[in-house]
Amino acid sequence: MRNLPPTHPTTQRTIVVLGDSIAAGYGLPPESAWPHRLLSLLTEAYPHLRWRMHNLSVPGDTVADAYVRFDEARQLRPDLLILALGINDCRRAASPVVARRIEMFYRNEQTWWGRNAMLRRLGYLLSPLPETQPSRETSSQVPLDAFLAILGWMMRQARAMDALPALVTMAPLAPDLADDPHFGLCSRYQTALRDAAREMEAALIEIDFLMPEGSWQGDGVHLTARGQEVVAQRVFKNFQRPPIAAHLALQTQESNAYMAPTLD
Repeated sequence: MRNLPPTHPTTQRTIVVLGDSIAAGYGLPPESAWPHRLLSLLTEAYPHLRWRMHNLSVPGDTVADAYVRFDEARQLRPDLLILALGINDCRRAASPVVARRIEMFYRNEQTWWGRNAMLRRLGYLLSPLPETQPSRETSSQVPLDAFLAILGWMMRQARAMDALPALVTMAPLAPDLADDPHFGLCSRYQTALRDAAREMEAALIEIDFLMPEGSWQGDGVHLTARGQEVVAQRVFKNFQRPPIAAHLALQTQESNAYMAPTLD
């Protein structure tokens, strides 16, 4: 992992967010999404730095969808890659597109020939991807093993381009969805996500805490502008302490040191 020294030769810090509808600010103006609000907080706290925020989040995205779009993130050469995914992966749903993209990931990244561009093209010509049938809606949209495999791949890719990977826990759902069967598997994914961050020594950004009243839109999943602001503040706290502060060579300010609780 690259730890930038205090004498980092440039003042630019580039952040890329790959997320779903929560990070995209579904149903809200773009400036209300938490990545945009985070940019405002960082600019105010560290005015001597030039912050570049690229929010590549897309409503409905799973890790399989983010995998397909990963080259877009790579080309931006981030210092910090924030992965804010999971709610669409763990919910009970069926999507032939997602199932096909999972199959594509395994073929591309976990076969001896898939990592070679020329052999990969030849392989697809000789053996096209089958018309994958998605799991029934009684199962999660992305199986847990595939969720972890793709998350792990994206974190390793971040390391390879000298970016610090950061995993954001899933935002809490409204209380009235606590027993909704569509999200019954999500607690397992949340636990697995935390474990993956620790195993990969990635930054773990916890946002799964109680939310104030008025944080959710009518569906109980997507956040209001107030909820987005709460998430932005929670993400910002992680810039006040290692590993993010160390990687980006940020000074922890006395005035906001109290905003840097441990995750223990």
